[in-house]
Amino acid sequence: MRNLLHLFLAMLVLAACGGGKSDGTDGSDSLADSTIDSTLLGDNEDSLIAEQPVSKAADGVFYDFIASFCQNSRYQKKRIQFPLLRTVNGEEQNIEEKQWRFSKLHFSSDAYTVFFSSFKELELEKSKDVEKVTVQWFEMEKDKASNYNFEKIDGQWMLMSIDEHSIEQEPNGDFLRFYSAFAADPSFQAEHLAETIVYDGLDPDDDDEFDAHFVKNHKITAASWNENLLPILPSQDFSNIDFGQDLENSAERVVSLEAPGSGFTSRIYFRRSEDTWQLYKIENY
Repeated sequence: MRNLLHLFLAMLVLAACGGGKSDGTDGSDSLADSTIDSTLLGDNEDSLIAEQPVSKAADGVFYDFIASFCQNSRYQKKRIQFPLLRTVNGEEQNIEEKQWRFSKLHFSSDAYTVFFSSFKELELEKSKDVEKVTVQWFEMEKDKASNYNFEKIDGQWMLMSIDEHSIEQEPNGDFLRFYSAFAADPSFQAEHLAETIVYDGLDPDDDDEFDAHFVKNHKITAASWNENLLPILPSQDFSNIDFGQDLENSAERVVSLEAPGSGFTSRIYFRRSEDTWQLYKIENY
């Protein structure tokens, strides 16, 4: 059953956006390195990208807006404040409209991560009151964070600036490094578990592959931990969407792994214990 669970979760994650990765990239090329490329992706060069429908509710909840921003090149250019300020390690430059190249941001990935300091903060994802949002991309091997800063101006979401800097400058930097190690290394995972993990999802103890069912508040001891209880987590290059979460002063973290298109979401809960973080809850839906 455990192998079935792992396969099931992996298929959900990979199916979510895999069809959209026609260029075979891992998502990192969609951010800062591509924004001032002299080879432009003109709207008339790919009519499918230029003519993707825009949600009528795009300027309400940010998620509706960013989906259209990342899938419609013509709409994207209209929603950028040119000349666009780009700051790289403190050095400023302006990007003119003719220099801009279409970017899919985190939509180039199979699934994207969002970090919260509590379950209650998940409400920010659907809030119409949020007026500033930062879409972030982290490249751990390069020690690089790319922040795309959006604001709602006169009722319309606009990309106002880009800021690139070291991971160390991120308020959540210590947890980002912990998460990267946790996602990449099963041995590291096993060393950072609470004594009991609460699990919601396909029953890991059900050996009937044809009649698997979901369980809630299922208790798993650290001694019986199996890495297959977790979905495949991006570890080196991953995202965050900052709606205003307090990620600097909280001893709790919720990592939400979201796969657009399939509706699959996994939430992984951590609590700071003494000088490290421990996994204490998993939700797979």
